[in-house]
Amino acid sequence: MPSSGPLAVYPRPEAGMDALLEGTLRTDGGCIRVEYPPEGDVVPTFPAGDATWDEEQGVLTWRDGEYADGDAIALGGGFSPTTDAGGYMPEACGGLDVFVVSPF
Repeated sequence: MPSSGPLAVYPRPEAGMDALLEGTLRTDGGCIRVEYPPEGDVVPTFPAGDATWDEEQGVLTWRDGEYADGDAIALGGGFSPTTDAGGYMPEACGGLDVFVVSPF
């Protein structure tokens, strides 16, 4: 599991969640997050090994898509009651709500 950089990850679970997070991807400030109008900025944490961050290009790769700052993004999963989803959380993401992205 990565231990540095702007992409939050967590250990892969056995089951998925069914909430939907739709918003605008933001990649500045050392924290990949989603502008989510009802809540403000939310940190999506991805299953370890399923998403990648290309620092040079500024591109998040998730499933079959590539997303850059300002792109619309929709992610399935669920909100976490804690900022620690059991994986890696960038320091710059501290204090933001966490959305655990489903691996399915």
